[in-house]
Amino acid sequence: MLAQASPLLLLLLLVTQCLDGADCSTITTQRPAPRRDGQYPPPETLAFLRPLGKLCLQETGVSPEAVKRFSDADPFDDNRALKCYMDCMFRVTNVTDDRGELHMGKLLEHVPTEFEDIALRMGVRCTRPKGKDVCERAFWFHKCWKTSDPVHYYLV
Repeated sequence: MLAQASPLLLLLLLVTQCLDGADCSTITTQRPAPRRDGQYPPPETLAFLRPLGKLCLQETGVSPEAVKRFSDADPFDDNRALKCYMDCMFRVTNVTDDRGELHMGKLLEHVPTEFEDIALRMGVRCTRPKGKDVCERAFWFHKCWKTSDPVHYYLV
């Protein structure tokens, strides 16, 4: 029966057992590790984005460590400079308009064909951004993408 149970049912069962006094101190939730190897993130995409990233680092004053931390570890860093860095990267790659509206077709032009399915799956739930300005909206997209697929998400 448990092999066919839904993940939600199994979680409810676990929570019920913990509330009933079972030792649940060793239960941890661990984020999947981001994929970082010779083929991913795509080397040609990295080569294109790195010079633009340097430009946006200078423009926004965000630290390279904050960018790496968001990319590889913490998706909820509430750092204004980081949010504006994300908007800068959108602007310099020409994937957003002046209001911060993302154009998925333009974004996909920067994704190698073999990774388009990953990008589309990552973005399918991330279509209604929230935020009071372009920096907040850019951050919303990145946080949504990272939450949607932490293995394949990366920020340069």
